Formats: sequence, C-alpha cells, structure tokens
Amino acid sequence: MKKLLLAAVAATGLLAAANAQVNFDQGADLRAFVDQAVGSDVQVPMALPGRSHTTRDCVRFTFGPEDSGVLSQRVYLRSQEYVTECHTTVGPNNQPVQHCSERPGMSWYEYGQIKMADRALLPWEKESFDMCLQGPWLDLYVNAAGYRYSAKRSGKPGYTLFTLTSHERTPMKADEDGVSYADFAFRDGKFVFKASDKWAREYAGEKIAIKVELYKDNALFFDTFKGEKEFIFDAADAYVMAFSEEELAKPEADPADGLRGAKKYFLKWGFKRLGAISKDNFVKKGKTPAIAK
Repeated sequence: MKKLLLAAVAATGLLAAANAQVNFDQGADLRAFVDQAVGSDVQVPMALPGRSHTTRDCVRFTFGPEDSGVLSQRVYLRSQEYVTECHTTVGPNNQPVQHCSERPGMSWYEYGQIKMADRALLPWEKESFDMCLQGPWLDLYVNAAGYRYSAKRSGKPGYTLFTLTSHERTPMKADEDGVSYADFAFRDGKFVFKASDKWAREYAGEKIAIKVELYKDNALFFDTFKGEKEFIFDAADAYVMAFSEEELAKPEADPADGLRGAKKYFLKWGFKRLGAISKDNFVKKGKTPAIAK
C-alpha cells in the first residue's frame, strides 16, 4: 500500500456552470402551487441533484543511488471535474423519463517538483514517489523508499516543491538479480548446485537462505516433485550445495513415477536475504537446465 507523505491544495480554475436565480420579491403562494401540482394529472418535470467526479493525474518519480540531493524535473498535473445533471420529463402514457448529461465543472492545475534528500542507497536500490493531483489536492505518496522521509512544501499558487528529509533507514527489497545460477550437475551420487552472489561484499556479515526443489523431468507427463531443501550460508561470492535425493524433505510417493521415461532432473530455486540490510522477501529464480542422473 502506498503511504501518503504530504498533501497540498492546488490552484483552482473557473467554474463552468451557471447559478439558478430565484426572485423572492414576487410573493408567490407556495401552498397553492403544491396543491395544484398534486391535484393535476400532468407530471411536473423534476430536476435531480447532480453527481460529480474528478479525474486523477499522477506522475512517478524514480531516484537511484546517484540522485542524492538532486532536484527532479518539473511536471504538469491537471484534474478536471465532471458534473452529471439529470432532469425528468413526461413520456408516453404520462410516464416519467429521465434525461442525463455530463458537463465540465471546475478544473485544477499544478506544476510539481521534488528535491531529494542527501542520502546513500545501495547500488541496486531505487526509490520511487507518486505525485498525484485530484481535485484541489496535490498528494505525494511513497511507493518504495530506503528511508523514512518527511516533506516540506513550498512554492506559490500553481507550483509546489516538495523538499524531502531522510530519517532512519528502512530495508528495501533485495536485488532479484543479485544471486545467479552457476552450475547444476550430478557427481559421486549427489546433485551439486552452484550459485554466485553479485553483492557478497555489500552483505558481508549477513546470511542468505537458498531453497532448492528437485523435479524429475517428464516430457509427456507432469513433472514429478521429488523434494526440497533449504541451505543457509554466510554471504560469499559463491555457494555450493550438494545433496542426495534421500536428504530432501519429500512429498507423498508417486506410484507412477518409475514409469515415466528417461531419468532427467532439474531444480526450481530461489533465495532470500537474512539480516538488516534488505527485506527477507523470497526471490524465485526459476528452473535450472535438466541433467541426467
């Protein structure tokens, strides 16, 4: 869920509507008018309260590690109100018929910019903020951030500058491409899986969990799940996992497994960081090539 960081009131355009006028000096007899309407067979056209909605205009700002203290480009946002007005007329057999139409109402516009705080991000981290105008309200939302931010609003009518100040660090998602497949083989009675870590130096002192799921590759049938295992390592440039089928946490046995063609196997695998630097979201990395046992 996006977090609202700051709201501002936008500039207001002209109201595209005419006001109804009533003359209170004529001394009209309201009771007589109501009695006449009730006693008549003629249906009186009736105006219904109008409904309105406003459009929402948003721009996403993205900041990387190189954007510390930068001033973003200036963007233009516009929001339009639309009013639906309905009235009732007399149709066939004196039945009421409703007619509705939509017209433009008020409009708002705003130019906006963000002044990013002086802060440090990890090489793979990207922060993003959504600036949105809906009606007179200009809102700034945090979409993804590596810090808790506060914002100060400044500017003039028709222009708003949000100046961000960073506070405590908040973990962001780990880089999905940070850990990569290196090799998968069957040696000395065991499956051997290798992975490499692009950010081992940045995660020094922390741990990583790598989960493998072994499948038998069945060309003409559904692949057979053989079991799974999770390995935990200190952050390093490379990880080696050796395991036999018997060492895996196994599902219920499949009685037709032995009848399904050649014995080739592959892994589905993924990882998650364990520590304070990144969130512990699990990253699915997909399938390895299939190998013979």
